[in-house]
Amino acid sequence: FKIQSSQISDIIIVLRTAEWFISYALDEYFYFGIFYGMILVFSFYNLIMFVAIRQKQYLYYVLYNLSVGFFEMSTDGIAYQYLWPNATAWNQVSYAFALCATSIFALLFTRELLFVKAKAPKLNKLIMWVITLRIIFFLYCYLFDQHLFSYKFLEAIPLSVAFFTGMYIYKHGYQPARFFVLGYSFLFAGFCLKFLIMLGISWLNFGVVSYYSLSFCFILEMVFLSFAIGDKVRILKLKKDKAQQKIIRQMAVNAKLKDTLNQELESKVEERTREVYHKSLIIESKNQALEEANALLQQQAEEISRMNVLL
Repeated sequence: FKIQSSQISDIIIVLRTAEWFISYALDEYFYFGIFYGMILVFSFYNLIMFVAIRQKQYLYYVLYNLSVGFFEMSTDGIAYQYLWPNATAWNQVSYAFALCATSIFALLFTRELLFVKAKAPKLNKLIMWVITLRIIFFLYCYLFDQHLFSYKFLEAIPLSVAFFTGMYIYKHGYQPARFFVLGYSFLFAGFCLKFLIMLGISWLNFGVVSYYSLSFCFILEMVFLSFAIGDKVRILKLKKDKAQQKIIRQMAVNAKLKDTLNQELESKVEERTREVYHKSLIIESKNQALEEANALLQQQAEEISRMNVLL
């Protein structure tokens, strides 16, 4: 037999009985169901979180997962079998759209999850440049030379940028990056394995395990990225709780200080009131003395007037 393809294709030739083939096909579609089911579950859950919290990281993660699922469906033939069985021309380039979307949304998710814009401004600029160049390369391939789509190893560039960004942010003390780095470690290992097999290193090819190694790595990456999102939410909640406790303690200190000031003011007011009262008593006594003096002067004046009359 002879096979002709316009792009690089993986052909596995196995001679088996019909019973073995049916058993293998059932198992394969069963694992396909688990794989795509996990993608849908993770995507639906994070879509609900996006609707509830309105944080862009959840939306980027949903789009990234769907792009991964779209790419896997395009490469393993599920999409051609069930989604577009009559669109042969589209089937030749569909994986390229999915791969481009995967790289872009992976970088956007990295940028949003790890606060790259605030924690590493230079890496943020690098991510934006890589996204721009990836889009330009995709448009050039699609419009002028679609054979360049077969250079899938170029996806190592955005993958490496995201992986390095995670390690850099984690090294500088941001804890949620640990699960991010772990997830991308599996993905990077799976990508390297596929790339080495593509270069002709045959002893790395273990058949079905090697063929679906990237899918397994995608699953592990999805799990650990979910842990990273959860860890980020947990740390933000802890910071919020600590901030609230600090506010409560500060409010208690302020209330105590207010009470102390009020007591000091009350004591000063009482002291001032006593001083005013004493002064009022003194003034009252002086007024009585003045009144008595005035009365005495009045009597003396009357006596003087009587003496003047007698004189």
